[in-house]
Amino acid sequence: MRIKAFKLERLFARYAEQAKYTLSQSSCESCSMKEILDMADPECKKLWDNLSLGYTRPAGFAPLREAISKRYTSLRPSDILELTPEEGIFIFMNNMLEPGDEVIVMHPTLPSLYELPRTLGCKVIKWPLEVTSWGWRLDVNFLAENISPKTKLLIMNIPNNPTGYIPVRTELDRILNLADRMGTWVFNEETYRGMEHDPAAALPSLADIYPRATVIGGLNKYGLPGTRMGWLASKNRQLIEECAGYKDYTTYCNNAPGEILATIAMRNAPDLLQRNHKIVLENLGMAEAFFKKHRDLFQWIQPNGGSTAFPRLLPPYDVTEMCERAMTEKKLLIIGERAFGLDTNHFRVGLGRLDFSKALAVFSDIADEIQAKRAEAAN
Repeated sequence: MRIKAFKLERLFARYAEQAKYTLSQSSCESCSMKEILDMADPECKKLWDNLSLGYTRPAGFAPLREAISKRYTSLRPSDILELTPEEGIFIFMNNMLEPGDEVIVMHPTLPSLYELPRTLGCKVIKWPLEVTSWGWRLDVNFLAENISPKTKLLIMNIPNNPTGYIPVRTELDRILNLADRMGTWVFNEETYRGMEHDPAAALPSLADIYPRATVIGGLNKYGLPGTRMGWLASKNRQLIEECAGYKDYTTYCNNAPGEILATIAMRNAPDLLQRNHKIVLENLGMAEAFFKKHRDLFQWIQPNGGSTAFPRLLPPYDVTEMCERAMTEKKLLIIGERAFGLDTNHFRVGLGRLDFSKALAVFSDIADEIQAKRAEAAN
């Protein structure tokens, strides 16, 4: 299998060490080892102190699967397969899809969600998110016109990275009804479920409400992305077992320290979510003020959830040129739309870090310089 370069991750790999500031991180503020261990209950403290660095169980650590299952309303620990989040996407796609299958993917989204089906020989139909006067939206009529009994899989990413889009419940129900009528499987990358900016906008996991749904989650939003711990969840026992068998050819089992740390985190999930959600909302306020001030340079599209936004640099300026200048002149890393397979002049803004104000201050200097050059050219 020959896969196209993962442009998003290659940009981070190329520039992360050179960058002094980063505006486009999707992960939330990371926790220290001490912070997590201080949260440990007596059982987890004992598990940590007596930890063996041998092989772990391939399906996962029972206390962790139990803790993860509590984030759902109807899933059992046996419905959950532990793995690395990106590994989970790779395993699911390879297990589910065959050459010639038709797949519909909401877009923009994480590049692996459309590149892996394409590499596997599927017909990929991109279902575009659109900008309206009230923010991002999915045209459900587009889905109605394109989904058919030939559609094997509908791939979603809600809350969406990079846009922060969340549908309302009536829209989600219509989407799932269309999928159900066609016998279509649904896969949702729902890493940021639980980080809706308005709690009233919260949606249930698709794994709880659609029988042919599989979802992926991880510890990104909890502040432990470095543990590389995540999970696939589905009520379809055969699918979970098949994915577990495929995992024998990838990581086989998870890392022992990560399982204990993840168990502690998931047992304290509400506190960790609240911690990072507070950071996101504070940074969102700063971002709104910045883009309002510079409305003649940028189009701000309000996100509804998660830790990212996807504003647009207005013409005649080019976002790729802006990103390159930011890195070269200011050591500020900005991820532009080409990393997501677009040419619409958007760029990702990450709202989950404590140092966001520093990156925004550097970005403000860039915006001021662009405006100064515009004024000079006008004179």
